[in-house]
Formats: sequence, structure tokens, C-alpha cells
Amino acid sequence: MSSHPRMVNFRLVLRPFVFALLLALFTVAHVSVAYGQSFTLTPSALSPSAGIDPGGSATATISVQGIGGFDSSVSLTCTVTSSIVTTDAPLCTISPLSVIPNASPALTLTTVGSTPSGTYTITVTGTSGSEVETAQLFLNVIDVEPDYTLTVLRTISPTTVNAGNGAEATITVTPLGTYTGTVTLSCLSVTPTVIASPICAFDPPSVQIGNSVGTSSVLTVSTYGPTKNSKLWSPRSFYAFAFIVPGLALAGLGIGGSRRKKMLWIFMLMAIASSLLFLPACGNTSGLNNNNSLVTPKNTYTFTLTGVDSNGVAPSNSTSNNNQATVSLTVN
Repeated sequence: MSSHPRMVNFRLVLRPFVFALLLALFTVAHVSVAYGQSFTLTPSALSPSAGIDPGGSATATISVQGIGGFDSSVSLTCTVTSSIVTTDAPLCTISPLSVIPNASPALTLTTVGSTPSGTYTITVTGTSGSEVETAQLFLNVIDVEPDYTLTVLRTISPTTVNAGNGAEATITVTPLGTYTGTVTLSCLSVTPTVIASPICAFDPPSVQIGNSVGTSSVLTVSTYGPTKNSKLWSPRSFYAFAFIVPGLALAGLGIGGSRRKKMLWIFMLMAIASSLLFLPACGNTSGLNNNNSLVTPKNTYTFTLTGVDSNGVAPSNSTSNNNQATVSLTVN
């Protein structure tokens, strides 16, 4: 039994419409899925959050999170803008520059001593194909009054000595802001305070600083200890030698020929030996003038360091116990 001709024609006409409808539904579904795939940029707070001095730096992290299963590579850039006209604006860097969500690359902002104070806008841009996202942070550069700080560049070495020996450290004086001047260094205090406690000295004792460049000085800490003069030479040996030399000379006068030459050689050897005996007696290896036989007691001694310029200005970190420059030496 054959189908009615009108039904066949209806099916033939309906088929393209069904195909077009299915194609449209598939396209809409695909676009919906693609539209739901994206990523976000979320910066953390800058550290330090209050701001930085000219010459300081700040850091943050940028959280890159995918949406809807997004897993494509995202390229990152950052720019610094401000109403301040300067060629020394903060420098912005991101590491790494390309990530795949989910990731948290690091952002670093650095300044120089001549970076003007003010607020700077940091714009981070993420790009993946036609998808672009941005995020912003704000950096405060704080104006610093001209001043300087005192820090320990190289710790004291050795850290432990026997009484009579010493140790050295390197101290750096760093200008802040536009500071320029000459700073004379000294030890503000030593604890504990005892008889024959260690003493300190700087070389050079004064340093010239400026143009955001620090200058170093070597700190020497010395202790009192037993005198280490040699026992090979004494007044008794001196008098003995004083009598031997003339005696050899007189004996040489009465000897002729080759024997006289031999005695002269012996005399010369005695003179050389006597000069060597004098050498150990020429100095005191204790390192300090120790005429009173002082000995630094066994203990750990802490020196607090400071400085003063021609205007009587001390280091800006000299009033904070947590930031004061100190060195410690243990005496056995």
C-alpha cells in the first residue's frame, strides 16, 4: 500500500527545517559553553601595605583563576601610571609572565632614591586570545626626611675569642632621601659593663655619604689579655752578653792569622743571635696597652653602635631597640 503523495511531499519539505533547527540548537549550545569559559585576575594587598620609601620595594601576588573549565595560557603585563611627572617612576615586574590557571604569579614594584613621593596606579592585564581581564593596585611612595641609617653589613668574626684577642665586623652607613654629610662612628654602649671590658674602634672613624650610596667602615673589637712577651730575653742575659762581646774582642786582638778570622766570625754570629733575642721583646701581642695586667672577664659582650654628623644628627634607627645596629663578641 503506497503512501499518500501529499504525506511524502510534507516530509520532504519538513526535513530541511528539522536539520536547520538542530544546527541552530548545537551552535547555541556551543556558544553558551564558550561564553562561560574565562578567567579572573585578583591581586593580593601590597606588602608593605602602608607604602615604601624612595629606594624601597613592595610585592604582591596575582591570582589567575579559570572559569568554566578555562585552561588556556594567559599572558600578563603591568603598567605604572600617575599624575606625577617623573622619569623615575616605580618599576613593575611579574614572574612568570605567562601562566595557565589556576596560578599565582609574583608582582614586584621597585623604586630608586629619586622616585618622587605620591600614589602610583599599577594596572595588571591578562590576555588569552580575545579574552582580556585587568586588575589594579595602588602604591604609596612616602616622602622621607633627609637622614641616614647604620647597619651591620658583615657580622663580627670570629664570634668567640680568648682574652687578649680581637674580632672585626663591617658597618655600613646608608643615606635616606637626599641626605648628604659626614658621619662619625662610635660605640654607644657595651654590656655588661665590667673592669677591662672590650673596647671598639672604627677604620675609618668618619665616612662621607650621599646620592643614595652607602659607605662602609671596619669595626674592630679588642680585649685585654695576658702579656705574651718572650722569656728568651731578660736583664740577666743582657748583662751576660755585654760582658761576652768585649771579651771576644780583646781575645781576638791576641790571636793572629786564621784563628783571628775564626773568632771574628764567631763574634758576628753572636751579634746576629743577640739581635734575634731582642725581637720578641719589642712588642706586646695582647693587642691592648696592658701595663696593669688586665684580663677581660669571660662573658658575651654586646656593643650598640651609633654615629653623629656635623649637625648632631644620629642615625634614624638609633632610637628603636629593634633596629639598632649591634654586634656581640664572646670572650672565653
